Amino acid sequence: MTFSELGLNAALLQSLEENKILTPTEIQEKVIPFVLSTRKNLVGVSQTGTGKTAAFGLPILQLINPHLIQTQVLVIVPTRELAQQVAKDLFVFSRYIVRIHTEALFGGKKVEEQIKKLATPKHILVATPGRLVDLMNRKIVDLSHLKFLVMDEADEMLRMGFKADVERVLRACKPAVRKFLFTSTMPAEIKEVARQYLGEGVDEIHIKPQEFVNRNIAHQYIAYAFGYKFEFLKSYLLQHPEERGIVFCRTQAAVKLLQQQLTGCDINAGSLYGDLSQFERDKVMSAFKGKRIQVLVATDVAARGLDVADLNFVVHYHLAENEAQYVNRSGRTARAGKTGVSISMVQDDELFQIKEIEEVIKVQFSPVKLNVEIAKALSIDLELKINIGTRHELNIASFKEFLLEHCGLKDEAIRDVKLYRAECTFVIDSRYENQLMKNIHNAKFFHQRIVVEKV
Repeated sequence: MTFSELGLNAALLQSLEENKILTPTEIQEKVIPFVLSTRKNLVGVSQTGTGKTAAFGLPILQLINPHLIQTQVLVIVPTRELAQQVAKDLFVFSRYIVRIHTEALFGGKKVEEQIKKLATPKHILVATPGRLVDLMNRKIVDLSHLKFLVMDEADEMLRMGFKADVERVLRACKPAVRKFLFTSTMPAEIKEVARQYLGEGVDEIHIKPQEFVNRNIAHQYIAYAFGYKFEFLKSYLLQHPEERGIVFCRTQAAVKLLQQQLTGCDINAGSLYGDLSQFERDKVMSAFKGKRIQVLVATDVAARGLDVADLNFVVHYHLAENEAQYVNRSGRTARAGKTGVSISMVQDDELFQIKEIEEVIKVQFSPVKLNVEIAKALSIDLELKINIGTRHELNIASFKEFLLEHCGLKDEAIRDVKLYRAECTFVIDSRYENQLMKNIHNAKFFHQRIVVEKV
């Protein structure tokens, strides 16, 4: 089936052809004619990377009136990155439609700037729940002319604690507003929101995991020896120095530690997790998109909705907990018709886990062949001096906590700490020297550049 057969007009077809989007995905085949030919609400169950933005965005762009300078469409998303990406996609799709104005609203940016931009109403708003409710409370956002409300990644919004904000927006909408809820999973909370605000018997479109796995992704696994998981990952990354990708961990503590370990091995890595400030998040994403970072170590929550061009690989450092999560992660690579690799790390005596993924999503995994050299250098005591001390409000406990936090060192690796007013000496296991130096030497502490030297 073609986009023309789905009922899209010439202006939208021209923008799709120009961007080499030629064949609709399954969810687009099902959602586009549904939106164009009915006036019903909809729940769509489909994973990230299946083309949901085009599925709801294209028909909505065709149905709204560009000559009415009113907010006719509201898209709510969980993260800043996804808000920016959806707004960008809608802008691209509407290129040949006269005067369609889209604005992305999210936290971490001065609200005054966004208020100024909203002085002229926008046809489409793409917003995170917190900032949207803030602007509604200030009487800046007017939803009285709204025709379409889209909730994208709804399960993630609820998991991040935005349920009250989402319900506040839903209650503010008039009954005639068409509502589309898209989600990767259907937990009880999502079912209740759909029942309460979209109505009983609402139409549902489900796309099964095995039906939307990107066929441009090669699925592989690294079987590592017990106790040497990091060495196997390091070996793979060092053997592919020109390639870029995302390494997924289950917790933010694991993300921070792995990023510090990689940095200590001269691998240019950054980290992305939920507790980062917006400034820190923007900084690392700018470096990653600008190719100044080879590897982004991230949690699933932080990476939801990321769209970075030309990523070569995704590594599941901690195995995905279910097939939906596996497909979501893998979908960060092989985007826009490119190819990519999804690599799962599994202990060599637990390969049955790979078989389970193969059976569910109907793909075939192949092993990654690595010649891993396990470094077994002798550990010796190394005495170091650092130019921070008691005048920086440090005691022995807080100093060790600083090294643990910023360098990923183990507590038992730090010994014989001696604090003075302007400096500190300590002994570490020599195996951690490079990791420590790469992570804190020349960093800033209390506006002072840190200098670490051997005694």
